[in-house]
Amino acid sequence: MSLKQCYIKVLPFARIYYYINVYKKHSGRGAMRAYQTLNSVLRLSTAIGLATVMASTAYAQEAEPAEAAQSSDAGLTDIVVTATKTTGNLQDTAAAITSVTGDTLVAQGVVDIRGVQNLVPSVRFQPQNAATEIYLRGVGSTIDLPNIESPTSLNFNGIYIPREVSAMPFFDMQGVEVLPGPQGTLYGRGSLGGIVNASFARPTNSNEGAVLAEVGNFSLIHGSAMVNFAASPELAVRFAADYTYRDGYQKSGASSADDFAGRLSLDYKPNDTVGLYIWGQYVKRSGDSTNPVTIGVDPVTGAYSPGRFLRSNPWDDTRTPAMLALPANPNLPPPVAPSALPTSGETFLTGAELTIDLGGATITYIPSYMRAHVDVDYFFGAYQTDKSDRARQWTQELRLAGDVGPVEYLAGLYAYRIKTSGTFNVAGFPVADVDANRLKGYAIFGEAKINATDALSFTLGGRVSWDDRDGRGSYTGFEGGNFVVGVPYSYQRDFNHADFKVAVQYEVNPDINLYAAIQSGYQPGTFNTYRDRPGVTNAIAPAKLLAYTAGIKTRSLDNRLQINSEFFYYNYSDLFASAYNSVLNTTQTFNAQKVEIYGNQLDILFKVTPNDQLSLNVGYLHARNKRFFLPDGSANFNGLQLQYAPDWTVGASYYHDFELAGGSYIRAFVNSRFESAFYSDYSHVPGGRQSSYTKTDASITYYSADESWSIGAWIKNIEDEAVLAATAVGSGSPLQAFGATTNLEPPRTYGLRASVKF
Repeated sequence: MSLKQCYIKVLPFARIYYYINVYKKHSGRGAMRAYQTLNSVLRLSTAIGLATVMASTAYAQEAEPAEAAQSSDAGLTDIVVTATKTTGNLQDTAAAITSVTGDTLVAQGVVDIRGVQNLVPSVRFQPQNAATEIYLRGVGSTIDLPNIESPTSLNFNGIYIPREVSAMPFFDMQGVEVLPGPQGTLYGRGSLGGIVNASFARPTNSNEGAVLAEVGNFSLIHGSAMVNFAASPELAVRFAADYTYRDGYQKSGASSADDFAGRLSLDYKPNDTVGLYIWGQYVKRSGDSTNPVTIGVDPVTGAYSPGRFLRSNPWDDTRTPAMLALPANPNLPPPVAPSALPTSGETFLTGAELTIDLGGATITYIPSYMRAHVDVDYFFGAYQTDKSDRARQWTQELRLAGDVGPVEYLAGLYAYRIKTSGTFNVAGFPVADVDANRLKGYAIFGEAKINATDALSFTLGGRVSWDDRDGRGSYTGFEGGNFVVGVPYSYQRDFNHADFKVAVQYEVNPDINLYAAIQSGYQPGTFNTYRDRPGVTNAIAPAKLLAYTAGIKTRSLDNRLQINSEFFYYNYSDLFASAYNSVLNTTQTFNAQKVEIYGNQLDILFKVTPNDQLSLNVGYLHARNKRFFLPDGSANFNGLQLQYAPDWTVGASYYHDFELAGGSYIRAFVNSRFESAFYSDYSHVPGGRQSSYTKTDASITYYSADESWSIGAWIKNIEDEAVLAATAVGSGSPLQAFGATTNLEPPRTYGLRASVKF
């Protein structure tokens, strides 16, 4: 490689470094701290990039230019998916999988799992400070305590991730797949609502790199860098780093970010038989936590007022003296004016994938280890709150996959151990104290696809799980009318469970696939954070879900139109229904005895011309309690809509490429999402009702002829809609049982984005 070529490949780093220095001189509060951290990241990335360029003559040839958008092929491309733990074409897979590529994540500015919400129907991925609450077709959980795991499964590189670290950043990603419905056979406990699989980009035997830089309102600085090189013909190495600095969305300065993440990956292939992929990721989060705000309360009188915030700007979390003087919760200290309080957290996650090709069968072994701590201080309305979580996890999975004649099979063993602990205090009052929550288990699972003919196949699957949970802590609060302090509690249960899957698939022709399935899932039982006493138990029974699905997948119009549709019916028993009540200052989880969920997911993709593409997804969801009585019989919620389960979600996106001389082009993109009204708690407290709304994002980007660099502008939430996220029943200040205290999704944001590939 010539010196001139080396200079050209490193020049983009220097340009970005120059513009960051310029931005430093003119940006707002906290820019120096952000600049210093990003400066270090870019220096490191530049050094690695230079080393890679210099090494390229030793191990690989120059990469061919990327294929331009103006391809002569006007049809849709095939999408490869792995959510079923086998590799297959999306259109040939008998499930309603939504797949989003890594390039799409970058183009649409998706920086964590929360951004995927706009791309999938009938889901909600909503913020709860350091955690993300995941709802798939109405199945999810809104209590973020160590003893309450999510009934939906988030996985990174096939490894289960607990909710405490579910807001990890997305950078240098291969893609994300969302598979709704119980996946008890392949994924086991905690996946009865479905799974979300996020995959990191793997090392390749090429010498390449990429840099992305963004600036935006709220003093946003976001930088991401990746370098990949072949250390030898057998070993490929990849390093990626990501940094985000942003001022707070809220008036007090709360809801800011100052986050760094780095990842190192190795891919070793000593021969054609054995492959070893090893990776480790470190994430450090800081900045200021989000302050939940009050809704449904008149700021002058304290009376219930539907949909009203205390301030005209919903993200204004400050309080006037008159607001603080209104009647407040008598069980808590006097309310105080909110301010920005810090959040801190560190996560280390590492895993590996060993594959051995036996010739006709493949062994796959996936071990992992994770440790994390998250400390969040914030104002819950007008009460200072602190939440602290600790987590450690070990997992192992061993699989054998292959085929014998007309039978394709997958068999596996799985083992895990999770240790978590945490506290949740409001105004110094301990709402929940979990000294230890230990969950461990083992499972054996398998699936077999029997190809009866070239067009007709049947799938049979099963899983047997053995799970053990024990917990302990202390309880402070009311017990039988008496106020008690620091009363110890304990819990221990074993759970044995079997899940199954039966499916049939019929290929009408290469462009039309029909399928139907019956499958189950379950979630191990758990405990409330108080002790057993006569007439009261802290035990929560396991949740179970049985699903019936039927779908069709089609391609037509010379491979330009794709229409996929799935109908589903869920029989859900003993759903975990949870809520924090800010008036009573207590948290309790119940079993909703019977829930009925049914609906349809429709996904349409239309390549109108080689330069135009339209997508439409429509989700209809009827999610209702059929039988839900409180344990003491004091109330029932029969017939009520499940929380965060809007009846209708509609997403539409469109892009057009404007061709320019020399092969470069400009892409204009718009995406809009509509959700009908929903409630944020199981009891339908009026203040927790979210009215129907629409949110729209748009971008315009210039791409070079070989797509090696781009620059563009973007805007999100054009309407500036204040959408409810994780929400608690009632308002403690002003005291109003019909109000609510809620996190909000981000306001309108906009900025510039530039990227370079080399």
